[in-house]
Formats: sequence, C-alpha cells, structure tokens
Amino acid sequence: MMTTATDNIHLGDERFRKVQIEAPTPALDLAKLEKFYDRHRKAVRKYQEKNKEQLKEKQKKYMSKLKEDKERYSQHLEKRRNYYNNILMPRKKKKLEEQHEAKETTLVI
Repeated sequence: MMTTATDNIHLGDERFRKVQIEAPTPALDLAKLEKFYDRHRKAVRKYQEKNKEQLKEKQKKYMSKLKEDKERYSQHLEKRRNYYNNILMPRKKKKLEEQHEAKETTLVI
C-alpha cells in the first residue's frame, strides 16, 4: 500500500486549510435578500431622519478632515466634477430634449 505525504496530517491543521474542499454554498433566495435590503434601507432612512443634527456634525467633521488633506480633497473635487460632466449634464440634456420633443408646436404664418 502506497502512502502520500498528507496521510499523517490532521485535517484541522492550519497549514493545510487551503487544500480542504469547501461545502457548496446553498442557493440564495433573492426574494428574501431583497426584503432584507428594503428593511435595511427603511431602517437607515428612519435613523437619518431621527438623527439629523448628529449626521450634520459627522458630515462637517468628515469634510473638514478631507479639506485638510490636500491630495484627497483634490481627488474628491475631481470626482465631483467628473460626475457632473459625465452623468448629470448628459441626463439633464436628455431630459430637456425629451421635454422639447413632447411639446406640441404650432406654426403660425
């Protein structure tokens, strides 16, 4: 009978955990996950409505710390500019075009 190098190693040995085969993950129920996510969003919204002043203070502290770090602040501003130019402006233009197309025009001669 031939033996291998791993025959005498206890399966719980830390050095060989990567070798152990993991049990397959159970199928996820998306309805339950969506329900959980919705409940979480409602709880967060409720917390934010209840603690407006506390959240304002946290945001002020965060922004003051961000402004102190010049490199991170410049990255933050660049990210905001890119979001405005690449997402908000095209969305706004599209909305204005749709409104313009939806209006009935009358030609008066």
